[in-house]
Amino acid sequence: MADTCTLHILHTNDLHSHFGSMPSIASCLRLHREQWEALGEHVLTVDIGDHADRMDVKTEATWGQVNVDVLNHSGYQYVTIGNNEGITFPKEKLDALYEKASFTVVLGNLFELATGEVPHWAVSHAIHQWEDLCVGILGATASFPLFYKMLGWEARDPLEQLRQQVAALRPHVDVIILMSHLGYPEDCRLARELDGVDIILGAHTHHQLEHGERIGKTLIAQTGVLGKKVGHVRLVWDRQAKQVMEASAELFASEAYLPERELAEYLAQKQLLTEEMLEQTAVQLAVDLDVSWMEETVFGSVLAASLRKWTKAEVGMANNGLLLAPLSKGKVSYRDLLRCLPHPIKPCAVSLSGEQLWRLLAQSIQPETVRRELRGFGFRGKVTGWMGIDGLQVWYEEGEQPRITRIEVNGELLDKERSYRVGTVDMFMLNRLFPDLAEGEHVRFYLPEMLREILAQTLGDAELLAAAQKPRWLMMASS
Repeated sequence: MADTCTLHILHTNDLHSHFGSMPSIASCLRLHREQWEALGEHVLTVDIGDHADRMDVKTEATWGQVNVDVLNHSGYQYVTIGNNEGITFPKEKLDALYEKASFTVVLGNLFELATGEVPHWAVSHAIHQWEDLCVGILGATASFPLFYKMLGWEARDPLEQLRQQVAALRPHVDVIILMSHLGYPEDCRLARELDGVDIILGAHTHHQLEHGERIGKTLIAQTGVLGKKVGHVRLVWDRQAKQVMEASAELFASEAYLPERELAEYLAQKQLLTEEMLEQTAVQLAVDLDVSWMEETVFGSVLAASLRKWTKAEVGMANNGLLLAPLSKGKVSYRDLLRCLPHPIKPCAVSLSGEQLWRLLAQSIQPETVRRELRGFGFRGKVTGWMGIDGLQVWYEEGEQPRITRIEVNGELLDKERSYRVGTVDMFMLNRLFPDLAEGEHVRFYLPEMLREILAQTLGDAELLAAAQKPRWLMMASS
């Protein structure tokens, strides 16, 4: 037996249901596995979460079962979950997601809220054993404790959980690999503060590390986003010295591999089937609702009014950039709603003073805000867009820096000293685009419904639609 052995880890992350990459990724995984195993070397294939994203029709219609089928077919052995699995799937759907998985879900910081137990579909750690090498595998996901609690889960601090798990696992294995859907900054922190982890395979922040990054004795690797790259970590283990002799990282371009025909055909069939499934009528719409990001629209007012109604607030607010496709009068299908609002964004309510509300509205109409490109926090559009409002009438003067002159809340002059309840979107509480919103009080998030699921219930409200025809932003001549 040789003095050393070699382990290859092929890893992906943040595919976000970008299934077009998967036939090539499947070819890449299979080709290299066969190549290295023919040499007597060891191979692991893993995914680090956010493989499923409900913006895709195949994921939405099957509650992620197509994602699991694809992972099974491609030969993945271990996965962990990301926030797109964890907090965009209702608990009963996440509990059912991995029933047919032929891989192992490793997740060490998420527990059943009622019992404190690890979910039945996951393990807190795994040990992969070969004759000459024993590998411990851990998994952790970004916690979002409030959101998880509302869904029936307890998300614990990853660092403390991992510290305990590494201490328990380290005496029994040669190498420890962490599948981390925590983000690059947190991976760097773990590498500095957590002894005993050899490899961190990262995700969540979509960093692309061409050759990995070494911090202390830990190698961090991450592949970017949407399956454009497949990560490869090569690790050489010295059995005599009982230590890692060498560890390196590189990225393979998915497009360099011939797509696997069988998987491509399966995905094409599922596309047709799931499109048909989502063609069911969600609601009958009495009017056309057009989209424009740069100006007030009836559709923007309808979305704001829907949030206000859902959260039982005094005021509703939502940016027009959320609306990505118009809706036509008549039958509106679930597919139409998905096309219009693909974001995993949910309602929330927050209390603001009149002063904060005034500043927020004033900020929202500045050209740099309206045109600002947005990324992350579930947003699948391009720019912020004009702010749709409900329960408000706002008079303003146009110009290079538009200025608000008067605000009425439900027919009464805004009182800057009074508190107002505002229904809006959770994205604003997370991305801090509007500081006054993020600093509001008595924040409540509404889960698990997404914006499109709310519109499926509110678009049939004739009174709401009629009221939205009336302009809420009233432009005055500059003085």
